[in-house]
Order: sequence, then C-alpha cells, then structure tokens
Amino acid sequence: MVKNQLKLMFRNRTAVFATIALPLILTFLFSFSQGSSQESLFVADVDHSEYSKQLMDMIEKQNQVKIVHSDEATIKKKVDDQDIPFGLVVNQGFGSHLLSGSGEDLPIYFVQNVENGEGTILKEIITGEVSTLQKVIHDSKMISTGLNVDGPGITTSVFKGINEISNLKIDDQTLSSGEKTHDNATARLISFLVMFIWFVVIQGLRTLIDERENNTLSRLLSTPIDYKKYLLAKMTATYLFGTVHVLVILAAGKYLLKISIADNALAVGILFAAYLFALTSITMIVIPFMRNQKQFTSSASIIIAVTGMLGGSFFSMEMAPNFMRIISKFTPESWAIQSLSAVIFDHQAIASEWVPLAVFVGIGIIGFAAGLLFMNRELKVLKG
Repeated sequence: MVKNQLKLMFRNRTAVFATIALPLILTFLFSFSQGSSQESLFVADVDHSEYSKQLMDMIEKQNQVKIVHSDEATIKKKVDDQDIPFGLVVNQGFGSHLLSGSGEDLPIYFVQNVENGEGTILKEIITGEVSTLQKVIHDSKMISTGLNVDGPGITTSVFKGINEISNLKIDDQTLSSGEKTHDNATARLISFLVMFIWFVVIQGLRTLIDERENNTLSRLLSTPIDYKKYLLAKMTATYLFGTVHVLVILAAGKYLLKISIADNALAVGILFAAYLFALTSITMIVIPFMRNQKQFTSSASIIIAVTGMLGGSFFSMEMAPNFMRIISKFTPESWAIQSLSAVIFDHQAIASEWVPLAVFVGIGIIGFAAGLLFMNRELKVLKG
C-alpha cells in the first residue's frame, strides 16, 4: 500500500517540481539581494562640526550603510510618507557637548514613527559609533592631562588612525561571483526548507480529502482492508515523500548553491526526521475537520505562511519586536530553525538538542494518536 501511495504522490510532477524548486530559488534571490544591498541613512547635520563630520565618516565605514545628507524637515516628511523607515538629526552643539564630557544627553535624535527591523539595526550602529566617539574624546583628555600635551591634537591623531584604511581585508564571496557566503545561503535554505516541507506533507495527505469528495472512501470501507492500516500507509508514504524532498533539496543546494552540511549530516538528518514526523501528525489532526479539498488547501496554506513568517523562515526574529519573538516560540518552524542552526553553524552535538527533539517526537506521538481518534470518530459517523 505504501508503494502505491508513493506512486500517486509522485504522479503530480508539477507540484513535486514546485516544492523542490521554490526553496532553492528563494534562497538564491534572498542571498543575492542581502549580499549586494546597502541601507541609505538620511542625516541632517545641523552642527557641522569636526565631530559630527567624524561621526558621519565612522557610520559610513559600515559596509551596509550609505549616508544621504538632507535637512530635518525633509527627513520628517520622508518618514511620515513611509519613503524611509528611519532618519538621524544631529543638532547644534553636538561637538561642544562631546568636548565638555557632561552627563547630559547629546543633542542627537532619531526620526522614526514605527519600530521596525531596519531602524533597530541602524540605531544600534549609530549608538555604537557615538559611544566610540565619546570614548575617543574621553581617553584623549586623560592622555593629554597625564602627558601635559595638546588634547585636541591627540584626538585628531586618533581620528586619523580610525579613518585610515585597514590592512585587514574581508573576503566576502557572494552569488555574483558564483561562490557566495556559505553560512548565509545555508541559513536561508534551511529556513525556507522547514516551511516548504510542510506543503509537501499537505500535498501527500490531501488524497484523504480527495477520497472523501470522490466517494472513494465509501468503497474502501466496504472492502476487507483495515482502514487503520490504510491510514498508517498514507502517513508512511507522506513521511517518505517528504524525506525524498529534503534529500533532493539539500543535494541540489550543495551543487547549485555551494552549501555544505557534510560535517553535520547525521545530526541534521535526525532533526529533519523528527520535525517531519511532527508536521505529518499535526496535519493528520486537521484533516477530519476539513469539509473539502479547497478548504483544506487554503486553510493549510494560510497556517503555513503565518507560522513560517513568525517562525523566522523569511527574516531573523532577532530584529523583530519582543511580542513576535514570544509568539514564534509556539511555531514548529522556529524550533526547527534554531536547532538546525545550532548543529550546523555552532557545531553542537545532537545530544545538546534533546529538547527540540523531544518536542517534535512528543507532538508527533500526540498528533498521531489524536489524528487516529478523530478519524475513527468520523468513520463511525459515515458508517452510521
């Protein structure tokens, strides 16, 4: 029965191709765009001092930030019109406040209507560079006092050293050169894979809805076949169907996108096996409550899309608001991404990921039992 079910699942070649190709295509596009993008930071420098200019230079040293000089009114209008997510205003007296070393807040503020990921990252960069600037000036004063030398001269020398081009070069190979950063592409592929593999499970178990709509279920019940064994064969075939997809996508990622998980293949395989079991069981719980294939497909797609976004398949939850990070802990994608990242990038042993493994196996067992219970209840109604 398992063999026949697998033949039926692989018969829809368009769906099989789409579920394999989409994670690879999205990985390519997201990795390429991330590697070549540069955030524009609109700045209104009202102070026009040596120190405000130095702050701009230090911020622009960040590879992902490009300074766009503007005025305060223009920045506020662009933020209100949602043309830009964030802006910076350096008011008059910024340099003198730095030199005085007073504990008062610096005359610098951020223009932002809504807290978002891009603004949070830029704010962290700016705050870090302002702290560096304050430290340089403070240390220069301490040195000048101790050595009885010119303080501004020392500060200027330190700034010159900061602005000099470092001999340290970072080899950032991106998709444009055909040898992208492995960690970035691997993380992207894993994130998309844990979401799209759920579509594969939906595709495999959708035949249970088809049989109900086509009255095939009534004919099956009239045969001597044990329906529980038939359901188990369906689940096994779906599980193997998903396993084949995972293997093909990871193999294609290795040769097409240059990703590598060879050092962690066993741990990755165990985690995917447990994760796929959990997804299959969760889907089995939902099926008895679906009236037709259209409702099942649309409802499942919405659930997968929402949990995928909240689980971190499209963007890292580190830059999301705190309430979203809390919600993400209740999505299977979040657990899968975190555990897979731990074994792939942090080289954690599989034993250290016993908590997500226990969660996946526990959900799988509970979901399997609940699915059979609901299915049996539905069968009794149909027989009655």
